[in-house]
Amino acid sequence: MDTSGRKATIKQSHQDYQGGMVLAHLRAGLKYCATAVLASMAWLRIKLSSQPALIILTYHRVLPPNDPERKFEQPGMVTDPQALQRHINLMKSIGAVPIHLDEWLSKRNQQQRLPRLSVAFTFDDGWQDNFQHAYPVLKKHRIPATIFLVTRLLDTTETFWPEQVLRLLTTGHQQADKPEFQWLAPYLPEGHPSGTPLTLEAADEVIVRLKQLDDRTILRNLRTMAESGLLSAFAPERRSILSEEEVNEMASDGLIRFGAHTRHHYRLNRLDSQAALEEEISGCLNDLHTLPQGVVPIFCYPNGDITTDGEQLVRRIYQAACTTKTGWNRSNRNRYDLHRFNLHDGNSGNSRSLLSTIGRGLL
Repeated sequence: MDTSGRKATIKQSHQDYQGGMVLAHLRAGLKYCATAVLASMAWLRIKLSSQPALIILTYHRVLPPNDPERKFEQPGMVTDPQALQRHINLMKSIGAVPIHLDEWLSKRNQQQRLPRLSVAFTFDDGWQDNFQHAYPVLKKHRIPATIFLVTRLLDTTETFWPEQVLRLLTTGHQQADKPEFQWLAPYLPEGHPSGTPLTLEAADEVIVRLKQLDDRTILRNLRTMAESGLLSAFAPERRSILSEEEVNEMASDGLIRFGAHTRHHYRLNRLDSQAALEEEISGCLNDLHTLPQGVVPIFCYPNGDITTDGEQLVRRIYQAACTTKTGWNRSNRNRYDLHRFNLHDGNSGNSRSLLSTIGRGLL
């Protein structure tokens, strides 16, 4: 290529780079404006509302920014403890009264006077980091909360299948040529070299595709891999689920209460019999009743999934149920259809983004 050709190529590359930067800034500006508008809408609607309402905030894992567990967790599952503290401060600043979920329901059912705006903090799954990192924040500010437990994982070294698969994929231990890995191969990125680590984002997409299978099938395949010694290289370094001792400590002063999230976190629309539904839904409440204190008969649907038979069973034995539907709850909300706001670093890292998330859910 002659000198003039090289100059033209360099000039074009520079123009392409500048054009890309302009588009990136434009997208960032539009995102900022949209976030600001949604946050303003949420603030106005909250301030102008005269009817009693309940905002339920939902968390899963609460981990500091440098915690090694973050490398093996879905991005939409993690919140920073400092963010939790900011959420508490923001809720108080807009006039929301922290309240136990079951107390709000009880007052509503008895037609007692409710605050104009209440907020209930809830945590799904029963992660040990709820005790390590969330509980100290809640205790410091005397914030009541409900943790929905997967009862048969308490006091075990087990964890949920998405975390097992993420650890496998992001450490590069998947080996498509081995028979034990064949079940996983159709869900991996096309053309991805065997044994090469996936990014956390790519592995998260595999988790989404794997949800075509039922939970017991996935766990059975993972168990086969473990029995073959193929998972030992990336076993978790610490217990990830609460112990009964930690549950009892949190319940001891009445600040933290515990509801039901099934025995094994199976998606209920994937279970194939009434007996299986009974095992997960009724059995979980039976397990909870072995705890000495802090139990509330409120159910939380894993993944938000349910069937008609499962919903009828929940209505028979529980006083209320939380869904994955987004929005706030007026005093006339069906108590088996409670709406919540699922929070994580990506949608609530600061006050503006948290209000924006609430505003989006109120549209």
